[in-house]
Amino acid sequence: MSTLVAPPTRPQPPGGRMVRLLGAVSLICGILIVGTNLLTSARIRQNQETIMRDSVAELLPGIQKQIIYGVEPNGELKILAGLEGTGQRLFAGYDGSGKFMGVVIESSARGYADLIQAMYAYSPEKQAITGFKVVDMRETPGLGDRARSDPDFLSNFKDLDATIVDGKPAHPVTVVKHGSKKNPWEIDAISGATISSRAVGKLIGTSVQDVIPVVRKNLDRIEKGQ
Repeated sequence: MSTLVAPPTRPQPPGGRMVRLLGAVSLICGILIVGTNLLTSARIRQNQETIMRDSVAELLPGIQKQIIYGVEPNGELKILAGLEGTGQRLFAGYDGSGKFMGVVIESSARGYADLIQAMYAYSPEKQAITGFKVVDMRETPGLGDRARSDPDFLSNFKDLDATIVDGKPAHPVTVVKHGSKKNPWEIDAISGATISSRAVGKLIGTSVQDVIPVVRKNLDRIEKGQ
């Protein structure tokens, strides 16, 4: 008597239940990733704004109020609620009575290793830069990074001439060899860190040329905090 042998069973493809399960897991993972990104981005932006506001207060001692202005492509200003957008921003500072005390401007330029991001204080009354601070940089430790801490280098920005005449700098900001500064619009370079010194000079010089005229144009409005 012959015996019937059942053919071997083949693996069955995933059924609808498995497909739905995998879909639900993928959806949950996607929601978690997007939610984490949103929460992280918000926290990062909040921290950046705190750093910026603290830097403005450091560069304009005594201020009690700050207003952030965004620079429009046509040179007009708009008041921002925070660090929104990616365009040029100005930080105006006022004392407790509302008296205007100066402007802090963001600027950046490529150094030896990476971008140097900085902020500087500008006094419309003196037509001069009165303070400077590196916000972020990745220059060579002990050399290029001295742009953020070297007292002799930072003294360049206690009263750096940024006079504007007919919408243009009267004297372009210039970086000179260490120890050879003679004029108030010159920046005395850091010995051994010429590239970083020139990067700072470039970011200041470009900003004085492009942004300070915007400040002068809108100065009446900035002084009133409008």
